[in-house]
Amino acid sequence: MQTKVSNNSKRYIYRKNALGRDKSVMGQMTGAVKNYIKQKNEQRRLTAKEYRKTVRPIATKPVVQSMKKFNHHSQTSCFKHSVHVSYMNYIVCKKLGLDDNAAAKAGLLHDLFLYDWHGHKPEKGERMHGFEHPNKALKNAHDNFSLTKKEGDMITKHMFPLTLTPPSYKETYVIVMTDKLCSVGEVLDKYFRKKYKNKKTNKIN
Repeated sequence: MQTKVSNNSKRYIYRKNALGRDKSVMGQMTGAVKNYIKQKNEQRRLTAKEYRKTVRPIATKPVVQSMKKFNHHSQTSCFKHSVHVSYMNYIVCKKLGLDDNAAAKAGLLHDLFLYDWHGHKPEKGERMHGFEHPNKALKNAHDNFSLTKKEGDMITKHMFPLTLTPPSYKETYVIVMTDKLCSVGEVLDKYFRKKYKNKKTNKIN
């Protein structure tokens, strides 16, 4: 004898099955997203590890460490700014299949002019800091490290178009952009920190 199933029961069974399928799909999607995030985090970790290994022999030199004494943009030291540019260079050039090692090295040395440019008075015959410091950085880098033509080009032309001679390498165009992006970020960082601090103070008062 066959048991008749009511329409309501059929609808209930259909909805239950559909809900089960939806949960299964959501579970698969959630798992895929988690795996993607995990892979990306692992990639970032490995990239940072490779970068540190690449720049450690240069970054630990006393002449490079001395950049910590000089303020650069807002509260960012010359050393920290150079690390920002160097790491961003490394990531971008790695993604584009360019010379990431040269990008990291030149980024770390591009502002090796070794003085606090705030209030700096140019010597006789010198132009303003923005025009002069790439050549000073290049000289100091040459005095302390072995440089390729590409690395030298990246250092001496990173202020393009302020320095009129255009870059000779794709990697130089990368540092032109990363230097400006990092500089803007460092200046804005101080502004937003100050704004947040003032809001917090006003709230307390």
